[in-house]
Amino acid sequence: MKMLIANLPGIKKEDGKISHLVKAGSRWPMTIGHSKSVDYYPFPFWLAYTSSLLKRDTEAQVKAIDGVARDMDTEQFTAHVQEESPDILLVELATIAIKDDLGLLKSIKELTNAKIIVSGQFATAYPKELLAENPHVDYLLIGEYELTAKELITSLIGKRNVSKIKGLAYRSGKKIIINERRPLIKNLNMLPYPDRDDFPGDMYPDFSFYSPCIQILSSRGCPCSCIFCIERHVMYNSPVHRMRDPKDVVDEMEFCIKKFNAKQFYFDDQSFVINKKYVMAICDEIIKRGIKVPWTCMGDAMFVDFEVLKKMSDANCIGMKFGVDSTDTEILKRIGKPLKLEMVEKVVKWCREVGIRSHATYCIGLPGDTEQTIRKSMEFAKKLNADSSQVSIAIPYPGTPFFKWAKENNYLITYDWSDYDGAKNAVISYPNLSNERLDELYREFSRAVNRRKLFSYLLSPRETLSLMSGVYQRKGGFALFGTLKTFLKRSI
Repeated sequence: MKMLIANLPGIKKEDGKISHLVKAGSRWPMTIGHSKSVDYYPFPFWLAYTSSLLKRDTEAQVKAIDGVARDMDTEQFTAHVQEESPDILLVELATIAIKDDLGLLKSIKELTNAKIIVSGQFATAYPKELLAENPHVDYLLIGEYELTAKELITSLIGKRNVSKIKGLAYRSGKKIIINERRPLIKNLNMLPYPDRDDFPGDMYPDFSFYSPCIQILSSRGCPCSCIFCIERHVMYNSPVHRMRDPKDVVDEMEFCIKKFNAKQFYFDDQSFVINKKYVMAICDEIIKRGIKVPWTCMGDAMFVDFEVLKKMSDANCIGMKFGVDSTDTEILKRIGKPLKLEMVEKVVKWCREVGIRSHATYCIGLPGDTEQTIRKSMEFAKKLNADSSQVSIAIPYPGTPFFKWAKENNYLITYDWSDYDGAKNAVISYPNLSNERLDELYREFSRAVNRRKLFSYLLSPRETLSLMSGVYQRKGGFALFGTLKTFLKRSI
Protein backbone atom coordinates (compact mmCIF):
# COMPACT_ATOMS: atom_id res chain seq x y z
CA MET A 1 0.00 0.00 0.00
CA LYS A 2 1.51 3.31 -1.12
CA MET A 3 1.09 6.32 1.14
CA LEU A 4 1.92 9.99 0.79
CA ILE A 5 2.09 12.34 3.80
CA ALA A 6 1.92 16.00 2.86
CA ASN A 7 1.91 19.58 3.98
CA LEU A 8 -0.37 21.03 1.33
CA PRO A 9 1.06 23.88 -0.79
CA GLY A 10 1.11 27.40 0.59
CA ILE A 11 1.06 29.43 -2.62
CA LYS A 12 -2.23 31.27 -3.10
CA LYS A 13 -2.89 33.14 -6.36
CA GLU A 14 -5.70 35.67 -6.34
CA ASP A 15 -6.38 38.57 -8.72
CA GLY A 16 -2.90 38.22 -10.18
CA LYS A 17 -1.27 38.48 -6.75
CA ILE A 18 0.65 35.83 -4.84
CA SER A 19 0.43 35.12 -1.11
CA HIS A 20 2.75 32.64 0.56
CA LEU A 21 1.24 30.95 3.62
CA VAL A 22 2.92 28.96 6.35
CA LYS A 23 0.74 26.08 7.50
CA ALA A 24 1.65 22.80 9.24
CA GLY A 25 4.19 23.36 12.00
CA SER A 26 3.11 26.92 12.74
CA ARG A 27 1.29 27.82 15.94
CA TRP A 28 -0.06 30.85 14.09
CA PRO A 29 -0.57 29.86 10.42
CA MET A 30 -0.28 33.09 8.47
CA THR A 31 0.74 34.92 5.33
CA ILE A 32 4.52 35.17 5.43
CA GLY A 33 5.15 36.97 2.15
CA HIS A 34 3.89 37.86 -1.29
CA SER A 35 6.31 36.04 -3.56
CA LYS A 36 6.52 32.43 -4.65
CA SER A 37 9.67 31.86 -2.60
CA VAL A 38 10.09 32.97 1.02
CA ASP A 39 12.59 32.02 3.68
CA TYR A 40 10.60 31.03 6.74
CA TYR A 41 9.13 27.57 6.94
CA PRO A 42 8.12 26.06 10.32
CA PHE A 43 9.05 22.40 10.62
CA PRO A 44 5.87 20.24 10.42
CA PHE A 45 6.64 18.13 13.49
CA TRP A 46 3.40 16.12 13.66
CA LEU A 47 3.59 15.20 9.98
CA ALA A 48 7.29 14.39 10.25
CA TYR A 49 6.88 12.24 13.35
CA THR A 50 3.97 10.44 11.71
CA SER A 51 6.05 9.78 8.61
CA SER A 52 8.98 8.31 10.50
CA LEU A 53 6.67 6.25 12.75
CA LEU A 54 4.78 4.74 9.81
CA LYS A 55 8.01 4.03 7.97
CA ARG A 56 9.31 2.19 11.02
CA ASP A 57 6.21 0.38 12.26
CA THR A 58 3.95 -0.36 9.30
CA GLU A 59 4.19 -2.20 5.99
CA ALA A 60 3.06 0.84 4.03
CA GLN A 61 5.38 2.33 1.42
CA VAL A 62 5.58 5.81 2.89
CA LYS A 63 6.78 9.01 1.25
CA ALA A 64 6.34 12.60 2.40
CA ILE A 65 6.42 16.04 0.81
CA ASP A 66 6.24 19.60 2.13
CA GLY A 67 4.41 21.64 -0.48
CA VAL A 68 4.95 24.82 1.56
CA ALA A 69 8.71 24.52 2.04
CA ARG A 70 9.16 23.48 -1.60
CA ASP A 71 7.25 26.57 -2.80
CA MET A 72 4.73 24.46 -4.71
CA ASP A 73 1.52 25.79 -6.18
CA THR A 74 -1.57 23.59 -6.47
CA GLU A 75 -0.77 22.53 -10.04
CA GLN A 76 2.74 21.40 -9.13
CA PHE A 77 1.50 19.59 -6.04
CA THR A 78 -1.29 17.85 -7.92
CA ALA A 79 1.18 16.69 -10.58
CA HIS A 80 3.44 15.34 -7.83
CA VAL A 81 0.58 13.38 -6.26
CA GLN A 82 -0.43 11.96 -9.63
CA GLU A 83 3.15 10.89 -10.24
CA GLU A 84 3.37 9.18 -6.84
CA SER A 85 -0.11 7.65 -7.31
CA PRO A 86 -0.65 6.91 -3.59
CA ASP A 87 -3.39 4.68 -2.23
CA ILE A 88 -3.59 6.96 0.83
CA LEU A 89 -2.93 10.68 1.23
CA LEU A 90 -2.57 12.08 4.77
CA VAL A 91 -2.50 15.86 5.22
CA GLU A 92 -2.70 18.48 7.97
CA LEU A 93 -5.28 21.17 7.25
CA ALA A 94 -4.70 24.86 8.01
CA THR A 95 -7.55 27.09 9.17
CA ILE A 96 -6.52 30.03 6.95
CA ALA A 97 -6.52 27.80 3.86
CA ILE A 98 -9.34 25.41 4.76
CA LYS A 99 -11.48 26.16 1.70
CA ASP A 100 -8.56 25.90 -0.71
CA ASP A 101 -7.14 22.80 1.02
CA LEU A 102 -10.44 20.92 0.91
CA GLY A 103 -10.99 21.96 -2.71
CA LEU A 104 -7.56 20.67 -3.64
CA LEU A 105 -8.22 17.38 -1.85
CA LYS A 106 -11.51 16.98 -3.75
CA SER A 107 -9.67 17.43 -7.03
CA ILE A 108 -7.00 14.93 -6.00
CA LYS A 109 -9.67 12.43 -4.95
CA GLU A 110 -11.27 12.67 -8.40
CA LEU A 111 -7.91 12.22 -10.14
CA THR A 112 -6.43 9.42 -8.01
CA ASN A 113 -9.24 7.89 -5.93
CA ALA A 114 -6.80 7.82 -3.01
CA LYS A 115 -8.20 7.54 0.48
CA ILE A 116 -7.98 10.98 2.08
CA ILE A 117 -6.99 11.38 5.74
CA VAL A 118 -7.04 14.84 7.32
CA SER A 119 -5.67 16.10 10.63
CA GLY A 120 -4.80 19.31 12.44
CA GLN A 121 -6.42 22.08 14.48
CA PHE A 122 -9.44 22.80 12.27
CA ALA A 123 -10.18 19.10 11.79
CA THR A 124 -10.01 18.57 15.55
CA ALA A 125 -12.31 21.52 16.26
CA TYR A 126 -14.95 20.57 13.66
CA PRO A 127 -14.74 16.82 12.93
CA LYS A 128 -18.46 16.22 12.38
CA GLU A 129 -19.03 19.29 10.23
CA LEU A 130 -15.92 18.69 8.12
CA LEU A 131 -16.85 15.08 7.33
CA ALA A 132 -20.50 15.97 6.69
CA GLU A 133 -19.65 18.69 4.18
CA ASN A 134 -16.75 16.92 2.45
CA PRO A 135 -17.63 13.40 1.26
CA HIS A 136 -14.23 13.13 -0.43
CA VAL A 137 -12.57 13.02 3.03
CA ASP A 138 -12.47 9.42 4.26
CA TYR A 139 -10.90 9.68 7.73
CA LEU A 140 -10.14 12.40 10.24
CA LEU A 141 -7.50 12.28 12.98
CA ILE A 142 -8.29 14.17 16.19
CA GLY A 143 -5.64 15.94 18.29
CA GLU A 144 -2.15 14.46 18.69
CA TYR A 145 -2.40 12.00 15.86
CA GLU A 146 0.77 9.95 15.31
CA LEU A 147 -0.45 6.78 17.07
CA THR A 148 -3.94 7.14 15.63
CA ALA A 149 -2.43 7.28 12.13
CA LYS A 150 -0.32 4.22 12.82
CA GLU A 151 -3.29 2.19 14.08
CA LEU A 152 -5.46 3.31 11.16
CA ILE A 153 -2.89 2.44 8.49
CA THR A 154 -2.23 -0.93 10.10
CA SER A 155 -5.98 -1.63 10.12
CA LEU A 156 -6.42 -0.55 6.49
CA ILE A 157 -3.54 -2.76 5.36
CA GLY A 158 -4.97 -5.70 7.31
CA LYS A 159 -8.53 -4.83 6.24
CA ARG A 160 -9.60 -4.70 9.88
CA ASN A 161 -12.44 -2.78 11.50
CA VAL A 162 -11.59 0.78 12.57
CA SER A 163 -14.46 1.28 15.03
CA LYS A 164 -12.25 0.92 18.11
CA ILE A 165 -9.42 3.24 17.02
CA LYS A 166 -9.24 6.09 19.51
CA GLY A 167 -8.83 9.57 18.08
CA LEU A 168 -10.48 8.64 14.77
CA ALA A 169 -13.54 10.10 13.04
CA TYR A 170 -14.97 8.54 9.89
CA ARG A 171 -18.07 7.85 7.87
CA SER A 172 -20.06 4.61 8.11
CA GLY A 173 -22.60 4.75 5.32
CA LYS A 174 -24.36 8.08 5.85
CA LYS A 175 -23.55 8.14 9.56
CA ILE A 176 -20.56 10.04 10.94
CA ILE A 177 -18.72 8.25 13.72
CA ILE A 178 -16.47 10.10 16.16
CA ASN A 179 -14.55 7.69 18.35
CA GLU A 180 -13.29 8.38 21.85
CA ARG A 181 -10.36 10.79 21.96
CA ARG A 182 -6.94 9.13 22.23
CA PRO A 183 -4.93 9.77 25.42
CA LEU A 184 -1.73 11.74 24.95
CA ILE A 185 1.52 9.88 24.35
CA LYS A 186 3.01 9.37 27.82
CA ASN A 187 6.45 8.20 26.72
CA LEU A 188 7.72 10.48 23.95
CA ASN A 189 10.90 8.42 23.74
CA MET A 190 8.95 5.70 21.93
CA LEU A 191 8.71 7.92 18.87
CA PRO A 192 11.50 7.77 16.28
CA TYR A 193 13.20 11.03 15.32
CA PRO A 194 11.02 13.06 12.93
CA ASP A 195 11.48 12.39 9.23
CA ARG A 196 14.16 14.83 8.10
CA ASP A 197 14.78 13.04 4.82
CA ASP A 198 11.47 13.72 3.09
CA PHE A 199 11.10 16.88 5.21
CA PRO A 200 14.75 17.99 4.77
CA GLY A 201 16.01 19.24 8.12
CA ASP A 202 18.09 22.05 6.62
CA MET A 203 15.07 23.74 4.95
CA TYR A 204 13.50 25.09 8.13
CA PRO A 205 15.41 27.98 9.73
CA ASP A 206 13.85 29.66 12.79
CA PHE A 207 15.49 32.14 15.18
CA SER A 208 18.65 31.13 13.37
CA PHE A 209 22.03 32.82 13.08
CA TYR A 210 23.92 29.96 11.44
CA SER A 211 22.89 27.66 8.62
CA PRO A 212 21.82 24.91 8.47
CA CYS A 213 19.66 25.34 11.56
CA ILE A 214 17.77 22.19 12.60
CA GLN A 215 14.52 22.37 14.53
CA ILE A 216 14.03 19.94 17.39
CA LEU A 217 11.51 19.17 20.17
CA SER A 218 12.50 18.11 23.68
CA SER A 219 8.99 18.19 25.15
CA ARG A 220 5.31 18.64 24.44
CA GLY A 221 2.69 20.62 26.33
CA CYS A 222 2.58 23.53 28.75
CA PRO A 223 1.00 23.92 32.22
CA CYS A 224 -0.29 27.41 31.40
CA SER A 225 -3.77 27.97 30.00
CA CYS A 226 -3.40 30.90 27.59
CA ILE A 227 -6.85 31.16 26.03
CA PHE A 228 -5.55 31.57 22.47
CA CYS A 229 -3.21 28.56 22.49
CA ILE A 230 -4.09 25.96 19.84
CA GLU A 231 -1.77 23.29 21.20
CA ARG A 232 -2.94 23.60 24.80
CA HIS A 233 -6.69 23.68 24.12
CA VAL A 234 -7.15 21.90 20.79
CA MET A 235 -4.36 19.55 19.76
CA TYR A 236 -3.41 18.35 23.26
CA ASN A 237 -6.50 19.51 25.19
CA SER A 238 -4.38 19.21 28.33
CA PRO A 239 -1.97 21.18 30.55
CA VAL A 240 0.33 18.16 30.95
CA HIS A 241 4.00 18.81 30.18
CA ARG A 242 5.74 15.71 28.79
CA MET A 243 9.52 15.50 28.49
CA ARG A 244 11.84 13.26 26.51
CA ASP A 245 14.89 11.68 28.10
CA PRO A 246 17.66 14.34 28.05
CA LYS A 247 20.13 11.78 26.69
CA ASP A 248 17.79 10.97 23.81
CA VAL A 249 17.45 14.67 23.02
CA VAL A 250 21.22 15.14 22.87
CA ASP A 251 21.57 11.90 20.89
CA GLU A 252 19.29 13.51 18.30
CA MET A 253 21.45 16.62 18.25
CA GLU A 254 24.56 14.51 17.58
CA PHE A 255 22.67 12.59 14.88
CA CYS A 256 21.74 15.84 13.12
CA ILE A 257 25.27 17.18 13.36
CA LYS A 258 26.62 14.08 11.66
CA LYS A 259 23.88 13.63 9.06
CA PHE A 260 22.92 17.22 8.22
CA ASN A 261 26.05 19.10 9.28
CA ALA A 262 23.91 21.16 11.67
CA LYS A 263 25.47 24.50 12.55
CA GLN A 264 22.66 25.50 14.91
CA PHE A 265 19.56 24.05 16.59
CA TYR A 266 16.25 25.64 17.48
CA PHE A 267 14.16 24.02 20.25
CA ASP A 268 10.56 24.69 19.21
CA ASP A 269 8.92 23.39 22.40
CA GLN A 270 5.89 25.32 23.63
CA SER A 271 8.37 26.38 26.28
CA PHE A 272 11.79 24.75 26.57
CA VAL A 273 12.37 26.11 30.10
CA ILE A 274 9.27 24.92 32.00
CA ASN A 275 11.11 22.39 34.19
CA LYS A 276 14.37 23.71 35.67
CA LYS A 277 15.77 20.27 36.56
CA TYR A 278 15.07 19.04 33.04
CA VAL A 279 16.70 22.03 31.34
CA MET A 280 19.78 21.68 33.55
CA ALA A 281 20.00 17.97 32.68
CA ILE A 282 19.93 18.65 28.92
CA CYS A 283 22.55 21.38 29.30
CA ASP A 284 24.78 19.13 31.42
CA GLU A 285 24.52 16.40 28.76
CA ILE A 286 25.49 18.86 26.00
CA ILE A 287 28.47 20.07 28.03
CA LYS A 288 29.48 16.53 28.97
CA ARG A 289 29.63 15.47 25.32
CA GLY A 290 31.52 18.58 24.26
CA ILE A 291 28.93 19.70 21.70
CA LYS A 292 29.86 23.19 20.57
CA VAL A 293 27.01 23.81 18.12
CA PRO A 294 24.99 26.87 19.24
CA TRP A 295 21.25 26.69 19.81
CA THR A 296 18.21 28.88 20.42
CA CYS A 297 14.84 28.08 21.96
CA MET A 298 11.26 29.07 22.58
CA GLY A 299 11.25 29.82 26.29
CA ASP A 300 9.34 31.82 28.86
CA ALA A 301 10.06 34.60 31.29
CA MET A 302 7.83 32.88 33.85
CA PHE A 303 9.97 29.83 34.40
CA VAL A 304 13.64 30.86 34.27
CA ASP A 305 16.10 32.31 36.74
CA PHE A 306 19.68 33.48 36.39
CA GLU A 307 21.10 30.04 37.25
CA VAL A 308 19.20 28.37 34.41
CA LEU A 309 20.15 31.03 31.87
CA LYS A 310 23.80 30.83 32.88
CA LYS A 311 23.75 27.05 32.46
CA MET A 312 22.04 27.41 29.08
CA SER A 313 24.72 29.86 27.99
CA ASP A 314 27.45 27.48 29.16
CA ALA A 315 25.82 24.83 26.94
CA ASN A 316 26.01 27.19 23.92
CA CYS A 317 22.50 28.66 23.98
CA ILE A 318 22.67 31.95 22.06
CA GLY A 319 19.02 33.02 21.97
CA MET A 320 15.64 32.65 23.67
CA LYS A 321 12.18 33.70 22.51
CA PHE A 322 9.49 34.40 25.09
CA GLY A 323 5.95 35.73 25.04
CA VAL A 324 5.05 38.97 26.75
CA ASP A 325 1.76 39.28 24.85
CA SER A 326 0.39 42.18 26.92
CA THR A 327 1.75 44.54 29.56
CA ASP A 328 -1.62 45.05 31.21
CA THR A 329 -1.96 42.99 34.40
CA GLU A 330 -5.71 42.55 34.05
CA ILE A 331 -5.41 41.34 30.44
CA LEU A 332 -2.73 38.84 31.44
CA LYS A 333 -5.11 37.46 34.07
CA ARG A 334 -7.94 37.26 31.54
CA ILE A 335 -5.88 35.26 29.05
CA GLY A 336 -4.53 32.87 31.71
CA LYS A 337 -0.88 33.94 31.56
CA PRO A 338 0.75 34.17 35.04
CA LEU A 339 3.43 36.64 33.95
CA LYS A 340 4.95 39.48 35.97
CA LEU A 341 6.47 42.32 33.97
CA GLU A 342 9.30 42.85 36.44
CA MET A 343 10.35 39.27 35.71
CA VAL A 344 10.43 40.03 31.98
CA GLU A 345 12.80 42.93 32.64
CA LYS A 346 15.02 40.72 34.79
CA VAL A 347 15.14 38.00 32.15
CA VAL A 348 16.24 40.42 29.41
CA LYS A 349 18.90 41.81 31.75
CA TRP A 350 20.12 38.31 32.69
CA CYS A 351 20.17 37.19 29.05
CA ARG A 352 22.35 40.15 28.16
CA GLU A 353 24.73 39.35 31.05
CA VAL A 354 25.24 35.72 29.96
CA GLY A 355 25.34 36.39 26.20
CA ILE A 356 21.89 35.08 25.20
CA ARG A 357 19.92 37.13 22.69
CA SER A 358 16.39 37.91 23.85
CA HIS A 359 13.39 37.94 21.52
CA ALA A 360 10.09 39.19 22.98
CA THR A 361 6.72 38.56 21.34
CA TYR A 362 3.60 40.70 21.74
CA CYS A 363 -0.01 40.13 20.76
CA ILE A 364 -2.63 42.87 20.38
CA GLY A 365 -6.39 42.60 20.31
CA LEU A 366 -6.67 40.33 23.36
CA PRO A 367 -9.72 40.46 25.67
CA GLY A 368 -9.71 43.80 27.47
CA ASP A 369 -7.35 45.51 25.04
CA THR A 370 -7.82 49.21 24.33
CA GLU A 371 -5.71 51.67 22.41
CA GLN A 372 -4.23 52.71 25.77
CA THR A 373 -3.20 49.16 26.77
CA ILE A 374 -1.66 48.57 23.33
CA ARG A 375 0.33 51.80 23.51
CA LYS A 376 1.44 50.74 26.98
CA SER A 377 2.85 47.55 25.40
CA MET A 378 4.56 49.64 22.70
CA GLU A 379 6.25 51.78 25.33
CA PHE A 380 7.23 48.73 27.34
CA ALA A 381 8.77 47.09 24.27
CA LYS A 382 10.82 50.23 23.63
CA LYS A 383 11.93 50.42 27.27
CA LEU A 384 12.60 46.68 27.52
CA ASN A 385 15.04 46.90 24.64
CA ALA A 386 15.13 43.17 23.92
CA ASP A 387 17.51 42.25 21.12
CA SER A 388 14.53 41.70 18.85
CA SER A 389 10.74 41.57 19.06
CA GLN A 390 7.69 40.72 17.03
CA VAL A 391 4.00 41.49 17.22
CA SER A 392 0.91 39.75 15.89
CA ILE A 393 -2.82 40.34 15.88
CA ALA A 394 -4.72 38.10 18.29
CA ILE A 395 -6.63 35.47 16.34
CA PRO A 396 -9.41 33.49 18.08
CA TYR A 397 -8.86 30.10 16.45
CA PRO A 398 -11.75 27.60 16.46
CA GLY A 399 -11.62 25.26 19.43
CA THR A 400 -9.90 27.71 21.77
CA PRO A 401 -11.57 29.46 24.75
CA PHE A 402 -10.74 32.76 23.02
CA PHE A 403 -12.90 31.79 20.03
CA LYS A 404 -15.78 30.67 22.24
CA TRP A 405 -15.65 33.90 24.25
CA ALA A 406 -15.46 36.13 21.17
CA LYS A 407 -18.35 34.29 19.52
CA GLU A 408 -20.56 34.45 22.61
CA ASN A 409 -19.96 38.20 22.90
CA ASN A 410 -20.53 38.89 19.19
CA TYR A 411 -17.01 40.28 18.74
CA LEU A 412 -16.21 38.23 15.63
CA ILE A 413 -16.65 40.19 12.40
CA THR A 414 -16.25 37.25 10.01
CA TYR A 415 -16.34 33.47 9.71
CA ASP A 416 -14.29 33.56 6.54
CA TRP A 417 -11.45 31.40 7.81
CA SER A 418 -9.00 32.81 5.24
CA ASP A 419 -9.07 36.03 7.27
CA TYR A 420 -7.92 34.27 10.45
CA ASP A 421 -4.37 35.38 9.78
CA GLY A 422 -2.27 37.00 12.53
CA ALA A 423 -0.17 38.86 9.97
CA LYS A 424 -3.09 40.23 7.99
CA ASN A 425 -6.16 41.93 9.50
CA ALA A 426 -8.11 41.68 12.74
CA VAL A 427 -11.18 39.42 12.75
CA ILE A 428 -12.38 40.77 16.08
CA SER A 429 -13.87 44.15 16.92
CA TYR A 430 -14.58 45.52 20.38
CA PRO A 431 -16.99 48.31 21.36
CA ASN A 432 -14.05 50.52 22.36
CA LEU A 433 -11.55 49.24 19.78
CA SER A 434 -12.64 48.62 16.20
CA ASN A 435 -10.98 46.12 13.93
CA GLU A 436 -9.89 48.97 11.63
CA ARG A 437 -8.14 50.79 14.48
CA LEU A 438 -6.59 47.54 15.64
CA ASP A 439 -5.13 47.04 12.16
CA GLU A 440 -3.61 50.53 12.24
CA LEU A 441 -2.06 49.95 15.67
CA TYR A 442 -0.69 46.59 14.50
CA ARG A 443 1.09 48.21 11.56
CA GLU A 444 2.50 50.95 13.80
CA PHE A 445 3.71 48.48 16.43
CA SER A 446 5.10 46.10 13.80
CA ARG A 447 7.14 48.83 12.09
CA ALA A 448 8.63 49.85 15.43
CA VAL A 449 9.81 46.35 16.37
CA ASN A 450 11.10 45.65 12.86
CA ARG A 451 13.19 48.81 12.94
CA ARG A 452 14.70 47.59 16.19
CA LYS A 453 15.41 44.21 14.60
CA LEU A 454 17.08 45.91 11.62
CA PHE A 455 19.30 47.85 14.02
CA SER A 456 20.19 44.60 15.79
CA TYR A 457 21.22 43.00 12.49
CA LEU A 458 23.44 45.97 11.66
CA LEU A 459 25.18 45.59 15.02
CA SER A 460 25.84 41.87 14.35
CA PRO A 461 27.34 41.80 10.83
CA ARG A 462 28.87 38.34 11.18
CA GLU A 463 25.56 36.66 12.07
CA THR A 464 23.71 38.76 9.50
CA LEU A 465 26.04 37.70 6.70
CA SER A 466 25.67 34.09 7.85
CA LEU A 467 21.88 34.39 7.62
CA MET A 468 22.07 35.96 4.17
CA SER A 469 24.45 33.25 3.02
CA GLY A 470 22.05 30.58 4.27
CA VAL A 471 19.16 32.11 2.32
CA TYR A 472 21.28 32.29 -0.82
CA GLN A 473 22.42 28.67 -0.50
CA ARG A 474 18.89 27.35 0.10
CA LYS A 475 16.85 29.53 -2.21
CA GLY A 476 19.16 31.51 -4.50
CA GLY A 477 19.78 35.19 -5.18
CA PHE A 478 16.21 36.05 -6.16
CA ALA A 479 14.86 34.76 -2.84
CA LEU A 480 17.56 36.61 -0.92
CA PHE A 481 16.61 39.85 -2.67
CA GLY A 482 12.93 39.21 -1.93
CA THR A 483 13.64 38.48 1.75
CA LEU A 484 15.63 41.69 2.17
CA LYS A 485 12.97 43.71 0.30
CA THR A 486 10.16 42.34 2.46
CA PHE A 487 12.03 42.98 5.69
CA LEU A 488 12.95 46.54 4.75
CA LYS A 489 9.38 47.23 3.63
CA ARG A 490 8.05 46.08 7.01
CA SER A 491 10.61 48.25 8.82
CA ILE A 492 9.95 51.55 7.07
